[in-house]
Amino acid sequence: MAPTSKTQRPARTARLLGSVVALAVLAGFAGCSSAQEPEREFLGVRRVTVAMHNDLPGLSYSANYDRSGLDFLVFRHIEEEIDVDFSEPVDVSSGDRVTQLIERKADMTIASFSITAERMDEIDFVGPYLKTRQGFLVGPDSADVKRLADLRGSQICTWQGTTSVEALQGIKETVGAEPVTLTDASDCIEQLVAGQVKAVSTDQAILYGFARQYEKEGLRVVPDVTIGAPQHYGIGLPKGYTADCRRLASWLKKHVGTSGWIRDVETSLPTLIKDDPAWISSYKPSAAEIEARSCRDSISP
Repeated sequence: MAPTSKTQRPARTARLLGSVVALAVLAGFAGCSSAQEPEREFLGVRRVTVAMHNDLPGLSYSANYDRSGLDFLVFRHIEEEIDVDFSEPVDVSSGDRVTQLIERKADMTIASFSITAERMDEIDFVGPYLKTRQGFLVGPDSADVKRLADLRGSQICTWQGTTSVEALQGIKETVGAEPVTLTDASDCIEQLVAGQVKAVSTDQAILYGFARQYEKEGLRVVPDVTIGAPQHYGIGLPKGYTADCRRLASWLKKHVGTSGWIRDVETSLPTLIKDDPAWISSYKPSAAEIEARSCRDSISP
């Protein structure tokens, strides 16, 4: 190899220095780009924990570690919509739904969660994604029950932590029925199957899920018999995340207007669809109803 001349050395050195500077500049740009890239968060966390029931067939049910029901399908759609990590759902009881959100043991609750003025004081809602009325589930020995008066003098079961408890108190005066409040839904269903109570009363959407699961036992929803005001199921969120709440509400208004929402209800609650061919008019919320109840401290007129 020929020796390098003195005139070649400065040029070579300059080229080497230029390369080093160029690499340093590129590395600096890469570092800035990495630093400026925002972390994916929703509701203030990088991994969202969702709380759900595990004992309501048709809505939120878990068996052998597999979940099913309309609430679970809503959760899956949200997973697809929001670009953030989600944990596997955690269980929640009806009475703990608000507390679990306030204490941030859950970041989101999808659990047949009725939107009420009292709950809106403490948490935010997105919804409703389903409307329903409170009805009655009866057993095989109650073929004669066709109207509310047919339950006179009987015991009617519901469970703690639900809006059904308050509505059921009223029938004690109107038809002389005796409300029985137990810990959870399974307790009431066990007593109904055993003939210890005449009926179970809660939201019809929930009752239709039980009617299908216990079809062999002869359980059925009494058609066209309801009490109380309509219930509006919402997605519960902690307060303080208005932008994320509005984003979810915008998605829900679009979703409820699609055929996908109809298929989800048909898949989850086929007994309801069979008993009520005009179910969409009763159970489907409007965009205005979602707007009036989402991301607010009170229900908008």
